[in-house]
Amino acid sequence: MLAAGAVILTLNVLLLGRQIIIFQSLSLLGYCIAPLDVGIFICMLRPPVIAKVVVAGVTLGWSSWAAYPFISTAVNPQRKALVLYPVLLMYVSLGFLIIAID
Repeated sequence: MLAAGAVILTLNVLLLGRQIIIFQSLSLLGYCIAPLDVGIFICMLRPPVIAKVVVAGVTLGWSSWAAYPFISTAVNPQRKALVLYPVLLMYVSLGFLIIAID
């Protein structure tokens, strides 16, 4: 899932007009997904479902907040929403996987 998301996000930024630096794409996938990884490890301890939802929400917000600076430097200001949407979609799908860990 992460590999497909990485390819789609990189192509999205390339098609929107600016060349993405390889370091930025690696940072987006490594540094920004790290909070979701922490959430996965917390939810593997089998907390109640409401705790999983809270952990997934906090880590989703943290990952989105971390990804915004990388995206804002990669594309034109008028096209930020076009790049943010697939990133947030990927992070939300990972957040649902965090909640689904059983």
